[in-house]
Amino acid sequence: MFVTNTDGQSRLTVDKVYSAYLQNSGTIIEQGQIKGYFYLYQSDKIDRRTNEYTLQIVDENLNKVQDIKFEDTKKLSLLESAYNGSSLAFLFKNEEEKMLQMKVYDLDGKLKFTYSRPYSKKTDGLMAQYETMHTDEGMNQSVFNLGDKGYITVLPLRDGRDQTYEVDMYSSDKKKQWTYIPDGDDQKFAMAEYLGTTDSLVILEVIRKNRRMSGSGTAHLVGINPMTKKKVFDIDDEKDKWTFVPSSVLPVAGTGKFIAMGNYFDKDANIAKDASKGLAIYEIDNSGKILNKTYNSWAVDIAKHLPMNTKGKIDNIGYLYIHKMIPTANGKLFIVGEGYKKQASAGGIALTALGAMAGGVQNQGVTKVVVTDLVVMEFDGTYKIRDAKVYDKTNNTVVGGPMSDYTSQHTLAMYIKMVGSFDYQFTTGNPDENNFVICYSDWVKSSDYKGETFNSIRYNGTKFTQDKIELKSKASRMKVLPAKAGSVMVIEYFKKDKKLEFRLEKLG
Repeated sequence: MFVTNTDGQSRLTVDKVYSAYLQNSGTIIEQGQIKGYFYLYQSDKIDRRTNEYTLQIVDENLNKVQDIKFEDTKKLSLLESAYNGSSLAFLFKNEEEKMLQMKVYDLDGKLKFTYSRPYSKKTDGLMAQYETMHTDEGMNQSVFNLGDKGYITVLPLRDGRDQTYEVDMYSSDKKKQWTYIPDGDDQKFAMAEYLGTTDSLVILEVIRKNRRMSGSGTAHLVGINPMTKKKVFDIDDEKDKWTFVPSSVLPVAGTGKFIAMGNYFDKDANIAKDASKGLAIYEIDNSGKILNKTYNSWAVDIAKHLPMNTKGKIDNIGYLYIHKMIPTANGKLFIVGEGYKKQASAGGIALTALGAMAGGVQNQGVTKVVVTDLVVMEFDGTYKIRDAKVYDKTNNTVVGGPMSDYTSQHTLAMYIKMVGSFDYQFTTGNPDENNFVICYSDWVKSSDYKGETFNSIRYNGTKFTQDKIELKSKASRMKVLPAKAGSVMVIEYFKKDKKLEFRLEKLG
């Protein structure tokens, strides 16, 4: 389908764009190489009840490959999208029919399958979440790819006082769908977060409580086989010295095992409120057997390379959220993290004080949450930290008010991720050949330039170098995607002019 054209254009303009969520665009990758892009937008208004939508596919040089149009109710909302190497999936909310619809297209733009399910009171929380957090910067919250097997959704469900989840698989090869719902009394209050997949597993972090208000709950690493539809393992830390809360997983190619990384806590700690002891890395095989555990404490191990306190906070950076694990051919493991912290809010303090003086009791919130610097850590083959470096960037405020006063640092990290307020964007390159590029956005204000920048940290096997490009624009919204080596692809949406513009930009 895709033919490489080194002389192709590097800019594309699309007119008659009535509505577009840039989040629902993405890259098409074949054998590790960028081969094209996809995006879906509202291209026309047919009548007062019907809109026209267009699925556009372009190659790596922004030449149009496919242009697929379809008509549907104007009450159709595009929620999320995903790509699995051989097809594209789009999750829609159809308010007219009260349905969630998953549409799967092949890379020629042909609609292969439509899966539908009604949404009800059990999914009200999910619908409210989309309404309040559906932004161009947000991460996929519920839809993820399963390679050539298809796609899964991980949906929160609420039934009265019970809160649980379900996992739905949608095949992209033939029309087939199944649902996994956990059972048992200990599942009546369970929250699941998708961590990743291996060639035979969907891996979730699940926090469970026996009763809704029974403390902070227990953390579990759950593996589900998407083909047998059965749970393969459910790992907790009941017999361990520490409580392990996984936050990311990394399959180890060709070994039948994966790495799980996350924070570890004192055994009697409240994992929703208390500070962690450090970072743990577990090696686990696909049956759920733990092969190795490595712990790096904030106070001793990590403090040798970063200025830390015993509560896991880095000086001037705050707590660390882990974005990416990058294994390289030379046996090293690089971890990309980003800081976030609470700060006193002068405006919130003043408003709260004024309210108190006036006899009111409403709390306006006296803190705010800011995202801080990027941190890259290097671990050796035994998963012990060997080096770390902080990359300075401008702090940006994410949320303020009572939520930031009372919410735990772990819950705040999940919120920041969901609304897309972390500055980390993506990692490209070829770690198998000891080279990769970490990309993030920033906002600078200097005598030479004021505005957004897109930054890269490049590793060549021995050292890191940095580049950046300036992204000053009059666009309503903007998004940056990976591109062919040495470049990025910039998408700009001009709402007033009803157009999308795409361009390739050289890094450095």
